[in-house]
Formats: sequence, C-alpha cells, structure tokens
Amino acid sequence: MKKAYLIHGTSTRDDDWFPWLEQVAKEKGISVDRLWLPTPFSPNQQEWNNAVDDQVPVEDGITLIAHSLGCVTALRFVECHAINNVNLLLVGAFDQGLPAYPDLDYFMQPSPDYAKITPKINKATVITAKDDPIAPYQASVAVAKKIKAKLIVQPTGGHFLSSDGFTNFPLALKELSGVVN
Repeated sequence: MKKAYLIHGTSTRDDDWFPWLEQVAKEKGISVDRLWLPTPFSPNQQEWNNAVDDQVPVEDGITLIAHSLGCVTALRFVECHAINNVNLLLVGAFDQGLPAYPDLDYFMQPSPDYAKITPKINKATVITAKDDPIAPYQASVAVAKKIKAKLIVQPTGGHFLSSDGFTNFPLALKELSGVVN
C-alpha cells in the first residue's frame, strides 16, 4: 500500500473531507495519515513545522496532501529536507498573506524558496475554485506555476470546506491517485 500524509490548515485533521479521503483512498491502495497539528485555530509556524517533522518520514518518493495553510507548511517541509521525487496534492494553496486574514501574515514569512522546492517534485496538482472567499484562486495559480504543477481551477467550491459542502471530495481522490502513480 502506498502512503500519503495529509496536512490540514486552520481546521483539524477530523474536519472537512479529510476523514472521507482517508477512508476511500484505502480502496485505491493508498494509506492516508491525517497529521495532527497543534493550535490549528491559532497556528504557529515553528510548532507546525516541528509537528510535521515529527510525523512525516524524510524519504524520497513521499506524497503530501495539503489544504489551505497546510500547503505552505508542506512546501516548507520539502524545502527543508534532502528528499527527491516528492508528490504533492495542494488544495486552496497560497504562499502570501491573505488580505482578509492579516493575522496570518507572520505565518507566511519567509516565503518558500522555490529554487529549492521545484527540483525535488516528481508530480504535483493544485486545486482551487474561482469563488474561494478565503484564498483568492489567483494565489493557487501562482503556486502551481512556481512548482510546475497541474492546475485545476473549479468554477465553484469555495475553500473546499465542509461549510462549502465538502465532506467528501471525489476530485481530490482522483488527483491523489494520479500523483502517487
């Protein structure tokens, strides 16, 4: 069975479509480990980086799934470790501060060093929605370009939260299957 690690954003590992993805990915031969991050509603970059380091092995061919603020955390993990052939599935990605959430600006510094990240990537997909009220879809487009990822821009979907109707997310399952194979 292939292994993937899910890094949530300012929600919890048990919110949104994450438990559903863990369950249905098994049927595709993929074990999804939903990471635990401390103080998810008041995130601290160093604490999150440490938590990811404690739960994700540093090994070539790793697959990371990330949502929202978890995306920049995943990118930093790739940046900081000597790993290759990384597979990424990023949903609602951004790497800059969000006008509506200035309290997260500190979390975004420093910006990811894409010169260190991009050469380590094997396959990557970024999913976003044009009606995302949290992270403008253009932010995901910019991240996708920087990592040379496949980009999927949905007309609707918001920020892909349960409040947007996403307690399951078949597109994420489909794209996860594509990045791990």
